[in-house]
Amino acid sequence: MFGLQIRVMETGVRSVVGLVWPRTAALPGCAFCLEPRRSLKHLETKMTPLAPFVHWLWRRHSSWLRGSLLRILFLAVLPGVTALSAQKLHSTWPQPYTVRHDPAAGVLTLSTPYYAVEHDLKKGGAIARIQLTHGRAKNLFAAPMAAHVRTEDGTVFTDILDDNPRVEHRRDGLKELVTIEARLVAKFGGASNIRVKTQYEYRWGYVKVQREYVVQDATARVREVCPVSVALVSSLTDYGYREGITENEGAPPFAFGSNKWGKLRVGNPDDPPLSTRYVPRSILFADPGVEGLEWFVSSDLSQWDLQVTGRRGQALCFLTPRTDPPGLELLISPFHSTNEAAAMPRSCKFDFYLGVPLLEGRAIEPWFHTSFNRNRGNWVSPDRVRRWAESGIQTVHCHNDGDYYDDGLFWRDGSYPPYPDMEKYDAVIAECHRAGIRVATYFSNKELHPSTTEFRDHGSEWARKDIKGNVQHNFFRGTNEFGAQMCLRSGWLEFLKFSIDRVLKNHKLDGVYYDWNVALLCHNPLHEHNNKQSGATSASHWDMDELLDLMEWTRQRVGPNGLVIVHNTTTPMFVTENFADYVVANEWGYGKWKDQGPELKDLPLEWSLVGARSRGVISYGQIDSQAPRHLHKIFALEAMVAGVTPWPASQETFDLYPVLQPIGDFSTCRFLDWRNSVVSLRHPRCASAIYSRPGEAFVVIANLTTAPQQVQCRVRTDRLPYPLVSAKSAVLLSGPGNLTESTGAKTPVSLDVHQLAGDGTAIQIPATSAVLVHIH
Repeated sequence: MFGLQIRVMETGVRSVVGLVWPRTAALPGCAFCLEPRRSLKHLETKMTPLAPFVHWLWRRHSSWLRGSLLRILFLAVLPGVTALSAQKLHSTWPQPYTVRHDPAAGVLTLSTPYYAVEHDLKKGGAIARIQLTHGRAKNLFAAPMAAHVRTEDGTVFTDILDDNPRVEHRRDGLKELVTIEARLVAKFGGASNIRVKTQYEYRWGYVKVQREYVVQDATARVREVCPVSVALVSSLTDYGYREGITENEGAPPFAFGSNKWGKLRVGNPDDPPLSTRYVPRSILFADPGVEGLEWFVSSDLSQWDLQVTGRRGQALCFLTPRTDPPGLELLISPFHSTNEAAAMPRSCKFDFYLGVPLLEGRAIEPWFHTSFNRNRGNWVSPDRVRRWAESGIQTVHCHNDGDYYDDGLFWRDGSYPPYPDMEKYDAVIAECHRAGIRVATYFSNKELHPSTTEFRDHGSEWARKDIKGNVQHNFFRGTNEFGAQMCLRSGWLEFLKFSIDRVLKNHKLDGVYYDWNVALLCHNPLHEHNNKQSGATSASHWDMDELLDLMEWTRQRVGPNGLVIVHNTTTPMFVTENFADYVVANEWGYGKWKDQGPELKDLPLEWSLVGARSRGVISYGQIDSQAPRHLHKIFALEAMVAGVTPWPASQETFDLYPVLQPIGDFSTCRFLDWRNSVVSLRHPRCASAIYSRPGEAFVVIANLTTAPQQVQCRVRTDRLPYPLVSAKSAVLLSGPGNLTESTGAKTPVSLDVHQLAGDGTAIQIPATSAVLVHIH
């Protein structure tokens, strides 16, 4: 299939327009480039009627005619080029990889504008480097990600000692497929009779990996099978893991499986290593506010729990500091024993993923959001919508999944239409659009209401079940029901897509809001691909593969400019959030705030995670509605200096966040949160954040106490993301003492920029408030 396409490649400096042809070619002096045809569904404008003619000319005519043809075609498609150039693709939209093979160096590199992954072909083809374009570390790995076995006599055979593995690469649409076959070789000795075939499927923001151990010509007895042995860079100090236990090991039925959080700082004796005999379903690592990396298993958990010996609890996951090279050593072995050997199956496969956050290298605009529902037929009025817009609300969603008003009129999960007056629902959407507000509607990825025909026909088949075969119904206020829990590893996934598509087709929504956007453990044997018989015993699975499928489908369904909001309290994931515009977090699981609230250092990791996505942190799960107002202010201020926003937007949000208005276009800035080393305040309960752009910087200083405070503010202007080597002036744009007596308007107060950058200058901050300093 051949077709002329237009590609716009963002280079960071300017847009480069490419006419993509069937064959590699180049035209010197032209403002476009040619390269081999690849599938670019989202970047291409196909000139279908011209395709056969263009292809015939291209193949039949000499090169001197091609230049003329290209110039003619460029003029013909110029309007389309202009339109595409005007749209800068967001990182939520999948884009093609660039693949480079350097045979001399033995390196295969796959990269996007946001990250690069490098295979060392002289070390078994192992992934040796992962670097985020807008991250801090040059490599998130301190040593390559190897696979090994330990045989009965204690000898370790590893793939990274094979200096000549077999490597294949091919492209499938936007996917890049790399297959590497390596021998397992001992450090002092020859190769074993076991080979490892590793298939890497490069997708947007993640790599799906399958390790297959193949015993070739004899049996092999092993004391360890380790598909993942890697050293991580030591800056990834914070981690969270979702345990691999089931009800057999004491997990409650239908457990949510929230992350268990920890820190592992090299040289800190207070941070214990992580060791568990059950392979975690996921592990997330973070340099908080900066960058991160995650590992998680595929949907088939039996690979990791039962494949080698048929018994659970024989694994070892071990995370500990190491000194050579410095970093964090991570071992994930589905079978590990110090004194007992097991016969290795002739073939065993382990499917897992590596994911990274898509950092755009720019500050994120604060996100103001609220919600609405039918409210007994008292739909949102045009006046209220206008007030939303005037207060800065950017997005809203319809959230009506329960019978909150006892009138029986709510949006039952999986049903349609939910209301008798859907025209009023459409009127709210239209009014929001007139006010410049984007609109989504709530969907639960895990709930189907028992009143639906689909539940009657498929409820037991699709349901998430516990180990005894029970189905979980989610209730509130006694007998009021949200719905029964479903598992995406079933026909529920396709029905959910159908249900979402049906709503989007019938209403002019901008996108979706997903609740329960999380993979969960399930024991329904009908969901296991090798076990479809009723009454069979489940080996257990979760619906991770299917959750990724849903997120990829969703982004394609709403388009590059569509709206995707996900809620994943206690279970943040880079790979699912990569497809979302906004993330809702922090609803429950972290206790209640009291007194002055927690210290910034004690906030949960998911508060801002690594700053890759616009984030809303929920206050109502942690602050009682009757709590003192100063707690709500402190909540908003701690969100502000972390680069996130209270969710839904509160009165404190509207009162405090206008301090940031002088910054203007946030996307032109780099952001540093309260952990920055640029600003010192010499006060334990005051904090700063920085917005830096070429030629100027804005410093936010927040007072997290209920009394006015004076700080001694020093700004190391040479350490700013965009250094100001010779700053000329500094002004306090908002704060006490800069209101004129006659008008009450705020006027800038000049500061001594040399003193500010030297020993520091004194700045007064009102109680539970923030000020903004502008340096240029």
